[in-house]
Amino acid sequence: MNTQFGSKANPIAFDHESPEHADNWVAEFRDMREKCPVGWTEHHGGFWVATSYAAVVDMARDTGSFSSHKSFDPQTGTGSGGITIPFTPIPRGLPVESDPPEWNALRGFINRRFAPKAVEAFRDDARLYATALLNRVIETGEMDLVNDFTGPVPAMVTMKMMGLPLSEWREFADPLHAMVFTPKEAPEYASVVAGVEWIFRRCAEEFVRYKDQPEEDNLLSFFAHQQVDGRKLSLDEVLSLANNIIIGGVDTTTALTTHALAYLADHPEAKARLMADPSLIPFAREEFLRFFTPIHCLARNVTQDTAINGQDLEQGDRVMLAWAAANRDPEIFEKPDEVQFDRSSNRHLAFGSGIHRCIGSSFARMMFEEMIAQMFARIPEWEVDRAASQRYRSVGTINGWESMPIHFAPGSRVACSLEI
Repeated sequence: MNTQFGSKANPIAFDHESPEHADNWVAEFRDMREKCPVGWTEHHGGFWVATSYAAVVDMARDTGSFSSHKSFDPQTGTGSGGITIPFTPIPRGLPVESDPPEWNALRGFINRRFAPKAVEAFRDDARLYATALLNRVIETGEMDLVNDFTGPVPAMVTMKMMGLPLSEWREFADPLHAMVFTPKEAPEYASVVAGVEWIFRRCAEEFVRYKDQPEEDNLLSFFAHQQVDGRKLSLDEVLSLANNIIIGGVDTTTALTTHALAYLADHPEAKARLMADPSLIPFAREEFLRFFTPIHCLARNVTQDTAINGQDLEQGDRVMLAWAAANRDPEIFEKPDEVQFDRSSNRHLAFGSGIHRCIGSSFARMMFEEMIAQMFARIPEWEVDRAASQRYRSVGTINGWESMPIHFAPGSRVACSLEI
């Protein structure tokens, strides 16, 4: 029997969902990476945790031994697998919770809709939404950065991309954000779930409507009219694709931008440097992605017995890939616990690795740039109310903020074709 530290016989004490981890994740991941780059924990039914860059990349790229497939029965609310621990009782997201060959067909089908040229077509929309949202609050001298700005912008861009009515942006943005941080045992959890279910009912309704109309330039219409391997998509497949795009892309961009703006408020010299030389913003963006890693961890299913870092992984085991831990690995990143905009190489894993690398990475980068540019232009100085700010109670999947009040000198509204 393997009794080395971190084996099933000698497990580590680790719970990524705990408040203790949320408060101390950098140090906890550092300790695990140094002592046990691949270790077993008994929490949430038992699973392996990979924390070194090398181990995380090896597992992410080995789709033969590590599967992302998820099964779910909507009648019973039960299932297995998928990319979250503990299991999330919602329909799977496609293509991220599938394996080849199913993955090949679906990823190839939607790839062109997320190509850099396709993303650039939405830049003016992101700028318009950011302008309109700041117009709503700029005369007051205060706002909740998350709920008034960094959350709604990606939600609205996603709605435009999907082909959903922009007038419903608040009903769309609020439950998506709340779902990430609301504990399942909280009294309000049922209403949050109901809000998310409403979003997908609207997706279904619009998909059915688009089937009877000429094709338009949005994803739901694209899904209604185009074919995969010579056939039309089913409604279940459409909702699974929408699940991945909507849930995977909205709150992650919110988390990244909120962390960055909070950091810049606390480091005025860094903000001044970016404002003086906007060409540095893309480098800062990549460093913020590495340093904060909005998606902290995602899971895989072990499909065959294998060994990594001296640990024996068995078929049927679950394993968590800790992107956030890998992004602080000193074997890859010099002084990993410092923000350095001028890193010569930044091979971070904030968007994952392997075939499931985030398909929406170009969208996230573009929306970040537009939100930062609008803040610099219209609210160049802001102060974060740290006492009133609320981090996610768990950072096990997404490392973000529930709310972040900020204060600034009141400004003036600007001309904008959108009033919200």
